[in-house]
Amino acid sequence: MEKLEPGRILCPTDFSDMADLALQYGRMIAENFQAHLIVLYAEPFEPPPYFTPDQEGDLIQSQARSRKAAETYLSRHVKAQLGETFKGEAVFMEGHPVAAILKTAESRQADWLVMGTQGRSGWSRARLGSVAERILRETEKPVLTVRGKEGEAKNPPASIRKILCPVNFTGIARKALGYATMLAERFFAELRVLTVIESPGEISEEKEKEKLCTWIPGSLHSRCRMQEAVRRGNAAEEILQATASDGCDLIVLGAQHKRFWDSTVLGTTTVNVTRHAPCPVLTVVQKS
Repeated sequence: MEKLEPGRILCPTDFSDMADLALQYGRMIAENFQAHLIVLYAEPFEPPPYFTPDQEGDLIQSQARSRKAAETYLSRHVKAQLGETFKGEAVFMEGHPVAAILKTAESRQADWLVMGTQGRSGWSRARLGSVAERILRETEKPVLTVRGKEGEAKNPPASIRKILCPVNFTGIARKALGYATMLAERFFAELRVLTVIESPGEISEEKEKEKLCTWIPGSLHSRCRMQEAVRRGNAAEEILQATASDGCDLIVLGAQHKRFWDSTVLGTTTVNVTRHAPCPVLTVVQKS
């Protein structure tokens, strides 16, 4: 049986407000599961190609001093955000953030990744932070993306009280439901399982809800407060509307990696929900 509970959590930071909010979620989850929290800051460094060997030597010495300063700042920042009693580790790496995150996740055997994003409202102009988007495409580990509520100067403390888990009766949806149930049980949260009918009117909502109730293993109901729901329309839009109307503070979403030439892509529903969700999204990914 696949292990769902995280034992090691990787939380990249760039010292932004969203990264700080992600740190709070990383700490909350780590404390609940007694997991080891690893905070990572990555910074690329490449000597200019026109430097002579003598100049490179001076630059390397300067870089060593900069690295020491970065490590000191990272340590102080983490303690300022998480407190002096923080028992995890802060790691500084030289390199592109995406490569550093993926490498660290593998070398430190991280089970989950928790990272902030820079999202904007408006379907046409929204962009998930480029680093988070690439990580979602390239990793097979669950990724919790965190973005604050637009227009709020200060976001509320990290909490998980209501969870929304959209499902489409696939294997990855069942896997995501397992994560959602586990989190609802650990945080004593309410869990709403939602399926969306995207066809105009061929399927009745009553029949679809009956199918949904049958599809959910009975053993899961005994583990948390669960409610089934059916909506009709565009999947991403209905998921986001349900999140807002029900006051959910976490979405757990299954996503299938699909190969497109030499890279992988995520489905449009996953991308749109992750980009526009008013709350954190735990994306459980799986290769096709």
